[in-house]
Amino acid sequence: MELYDVVIVGYGPVGQALALALGRRGHRVAVLERHPELYGRARAGHIDGEIMRMFQGLGVAEDLEPLMSPVHGYEMVDADWRVLRRIEAGAPSTGWQHSYLFYQPDLEDVLHKAVEEMPSVRVHQAREVTAVTQHADRVEVTARETRSGATETFSARYLVGADGARSFVRRAAGITSSDLGLAPTSYLVIDIKHRDPGVSIPRMGELRQVLDPARPRHASRWNGSEHSRTEFMILPGESLAELESTDRCWELLEQHWGLARGSGELVRHAVHTFETTLADNWRRDRILLAGDAAHVMPPFLGQGLCSGLRDVANLDWRLDLVLRGRAEHTLLDDYQTERRPHAQGIIQASAQIAEQCTILDPRAARLRDAELAAEPEPHSFDRDLVAGTLAAGAPNAGELFIQGRVHDGGRGARLDDVLGDGWRVLTRHPIPTELIDARARTALNALDVTLAHVTRGRVPGALLDIDASYDQWFTRSGNEVAVERPDHYLFGAGQIADLPALLADLGRRTHVHF
Repeated sequence: MELYDVVIVGYGPVGQALALALGRRGHRVAVLERHPELYGRARAGHIDGEIMRMFQGLGVAEDLEPLMSPVHGYEMVDADWRVLRRIEAGAPSTGWQHSYLFYQPDLEDVLHKAVEEMPSVRVHQAREVTAVTQHADRVEVTARETRSGATETFSARYLVGADGARSFVRRAAGITSSDLGLAPTSYLVIDIKHRDPGVSIPRMGELRQVLDPARPRHASRWNGSEHSRTEFMILPGESLAELESTDRCWELLEQHWGLARGSGELVRHAVHTFETTLADNWRRDRILLAGDAAHVMPPFLGQGLCSGLRDVANLDWRLDLVLRGRAEHTLLDDYQTERRPHAQGIIQASAQIAEQCTILDPRAARLRDAELAAEPEPHSFDRDLVAGTLAAGAPNAGELFIQGRVHDGGRGARLDDVLGDGWRVLTRHPIPTELIDARARTALNALDVTLAHVTRGRVPGALLDIDASYDQWFTRSGNEVAVERPDHYLFGAGQIADLPALLADLGRRTHVHF
């Protein structure tokens, strides 16, 4: 039986991205998916600039960008369409726009094409996992071919369950989940493909949440470049069968958004019930969870898929170091340490917005509207990590780092396109040779760390800071050096003289073999 490095169960965008990430590093990966082909239906519809930067590292951002639509603002309006709050996208810091809307089948097609080009990755569709058995040195996964009924066993050093909210892998590993307390709320979700993709639909705005107690609803005018999405809250006593009928969908679309029947095609309409659940453990020995298998949240912040893809970015480099024998398997412990609190905070923020948006009592809605109009701060969540594989007490440890444009070798480009996506040390000034002792050099080599001097001056051997992005960051933070992880969170920062201590700490916390 062939021993894979990783078996991934689930081939939605999270499973696809992890397969692509590990495949690009040369690891042997088997993917098991119960559907016989790509799902082909839109579920998620939003990513942010952090995730687009991740797609840049996976080599698919340029293919995805024309299929996506950037988001410049989000409005919350009352029943009379008065704007209660407009949230501007803000200045991008990732090298990409702040946020994007997309049509999920487009995303899956691009990721699938890239995965197919990976010689070390094998995708097995129409495979329903029926058993998981852990051993001291491997995991065995039994899957049934759904058309023939034949079974096959796959063996791997690690198993990742990216198989959704009803995860078989999670249950097989004996991992429980906690309900974080949002009352279940159901919405009718409708995806429209327009006959005229450029049609103007003023009521929809760009992203608009209508806080109407008679029928709370939401619209994303642009789901990619051809589609729109709208969501209607299901009211008490309504028949789900009636709501899911094509005729009722068009009645709602015409009544609330002015979309006449025949203006487009209903490519999907289904009832979704929003939940707030969080796996109590994200790892059981050689089994790990990612995406909806680990966390489920309401869509009101647009962070469900983003959170799953952050799992991939965090897990990818850890598995890579362990699989290559560069680090102890204990490096995987910090996956849950970092990601679970981060996801929990986003779930709670999403639930708070859900509770605000789904008020049906008119008096309570008026009070809510007044509070929203008066609040100076928009809804947000903390992107920074608070614990895990981070330098002890170092400035800016856990901060999501910026990506600016640099000039190198006669061309201008985003920094990641110049340096790649591995570990890196960025400095404002040249590093004195004597600072890199033998132990620091060993850590640099073990982690394949890239050293880069980034400056506004035209200095031989340095990268030219085209937009002064890094110069401004160093000035604001008071640092001279930044140690950036492969997922673009800062391990730590400090002065040039702090670099030996930072590198020594990096070696300890990544459990690298010296």
